[in-house]
Amino acid sequence: MIPLDEYARLMGYPPGKPLEGDVLARAEEAIAWYDEHGHPREMRRGHVAVFTAGPEVEARVADLWKQERVDEAYFLDRLAAGIVEQMARATGHYSPGYKGFPIEAQAELMAILGPEAPVELLSSGMLKPVNSLLAVLTGEPTSCSDCDYRCTFRRTA
Repeated sequence: MIPLDEYARLMGYPPGKPLEGDVLARAEEAIAWYDEHGHPREMRRGHVAVFTAGPEVEARVADLWKQERVDEAYFLDRLAAGIVEQMARATGHYSPGYKGFPIEAQAELMAILGPEAPVELLSSGMLKPVNSLLAVLTGEPTSCSDCDYRCTFRRTA
């Protein structure tokens, strides 16, 4: 499971601010749910891989939204994002959308993985399940300093 400080970062907390009180309780509830029901998946073909938190988490997040349990949906979604990021980071990877790697390349990577891939590439370019990532495995560690995109989840370079 992802470290709590990483979970806090993905929820937009300032660096060094710990999860406490009700926020920590919600995070622990999401972790407990995922431990019981989540099934992260990884598929590799050569130097191409896909990582996903799984369709069950996406279904649960959608269900929570329908029940207007927005905070629980958010906590579970951010946990799933962290799980996928952790899986990919452990391999060393370069993904479509990174500097110099157009997002349109996802179609080529999906073609390499074939129809058995545990994700679907939508016509919009999004992956289904949402918390998924296509990558070329590099074996080299990657970090935010390798990217010039200033996203809200950026780690300090």
